[in-house]
Amino acid sequence: MRVWIYGGSPEEVQEVIEKSVSSENTISGTSLRAEIGSPFPQSGLVAAISAAIRGEFDLLLIPTFELIGNTRRAAQMVELFQNYGVSVKSVSSSGINNS
Repeated sequence: MRVWIYGGSPEEVQEVIEKSVSSENTISGTSLRAEIGSPFPQSGLVAAISAAIRGEFDLLLIPTFELIGNTRRAAQMVELFQNYGVSVKSVSSSGINNS
């Protein structure tokens, strides 16, 4: 499976890779959330959305759904990715949660 990792810091992205990406998977890309207070806090998702539109990956892994917005915004982002055939999963301390 082709995977994109979105995180809040390089360390968080690395942690998701180490804990949740198996050797059978290919990492298609990674991106980071913009700094808090940025005019475009989710600008790091632009690269992932563009890659999803081009069909370059199948799964978006994120540490938590809160990283992509409040409940309503996160649901909208998940739906957007699903429209391009991409599943979104969060990796939490209690395991992986599907959406």
